[in-house]
Amino acid sequence: MTKQDRQKISILVVLLAVLGLTIVLGYRMNRPATTAAVQAVENKTTAANRPASGDGARIRLDLMEKAEDSGEGVGSKNLFVYRQPPPPPPPAFKPGAPGPALTPVPVVPAPSVQQNPPAPPPPPPIQLRFEGFAVMNSPEGELTAFLADPSRHYNVKVGEVLMGRYRITRISEMSVEVEDLEYNRRQTLPLVK
Repeated sequence: MTKQDRQKISILVVLLAVLGLTIVLGYRMNRPATTAAVQAVENKTTAANRPASGDGARIRLDLMEKAEDSGEGVGSKNLFVYRQPPPPPPPAFKPGAPGPALTPVPVVPAPSVQQNPPAPPPPPPIQLRFEGFAVMNSPEGELTAFLADPSRHYNVKVGEVLMGRYRITRISEMSVEVEDLEYNRRQTLPLVK
C-alpha cells in the first residue's frame, strides 16, 4: 500500500466513526423519555378532618347543586349580580278585617306650559366683501362699488341686482348696503382695508 492509500483509509475510518456517532445520538434523541411510575398515596379526607387553614380557594359544589334544584331554568339567572333577593311577599289581609286605611292623595295638575314652535334659523350672512369704490365722471358723481365673493369680483351701482338675489340699495365711501331678496333683509358691508 502506498502512502496515499493509507491516507484514504484513515479518512474513511474517521468518516465511518462520525456516521456511527451521528446515528447513535440521533436514535437516542428521537426516543421518548422514560419515567419511573410512582404510585401516589391517596389521603382519604372528609369534611370533618380537613385542615381549617385557608390554603386557597375552594369550589363549593353543594351550592351549585342547590341552585340547580331550586327550580330555576338554565339561563334565567343574572350572572353579574351576586344574589338577587326574593321579591317581598304581598301583604296578607285577613278576610273580614278592614284593610289599611288609604288616604287619598290629591292630584295636582301640572301647569300647562305652552310650547312655542322653535324660531326659524337666522338667515345666512351675505358672503360679499366691499373692497373699494370708484367715482364716475358724471354730473351726479355716481359711485361704483367693487364687491367680491370667494370666487368672483363684481362692479355694481345702486339699484343693480347681483346674482339674482342681492340688490344694491346704497353705496357710500365707507360701506355698501345690500338687500337680500330671498330673505327680505338688509345688511351693511363695511369697506375692507
